Amino acid sequence: MTFKRYDGFTGNIPQKFIDKTLINCPICGSNNPHWLLEMKMKLDIEGNKYLFKCEQCDCILSARVPDVTGFNKTALTTTGLIKKLKGKNNKITYMIIEDVGTQTNMSKYIGVELPLENLINLRFNENKQEVETTKKEFKFCSQCGTKLDYEDKFCNQCGNKV
Repeated sequence: MTFKRYDGFTGNIPQKFIDKTLINCPICGSNNPHWLLEMKMKLDIEGNKYLFKCEQCDCILSARVPDVTGFNKTALTTTGLIKKLKGKNNKITYMIIEDVGTQTNMSKYIGVELPLENLINLRFNENKQEVETTKKEFKFCSQCGTKLDYEDKFCNQCGNKV
């Protein structure tokens, strides 16, 4: 794969998305991840993926193109409908941890898909031996996106089973 920055017109949307959204790398904690970009083309009903690589730790995160561009924000698009049918909230962007790079203590997160807010809150503890994640403390309703306690079985906002 060839990762590179897209600071010009081409690739402008995904590059701005990752630079503004993930100011700190959720894997290594770097406050200067200098994200690189690669597009993964494959015939997938959910859409192609953008791959984002942190230059500091070589971790790779991915997001579906329709999520990054905003086409999944409604169930009126094919990819938005598929997202909805999979039980995901159309208003939430989901990202997958494809690789953890040099942070081998994070290997249990490889392949994990998280809502963007949970990924942003992924942090190392002080001695960087274990990972602390808000996923253990709370979760989000797949219907309306309301923040819930991890033990909740139903959403207290819309009543959806979680």
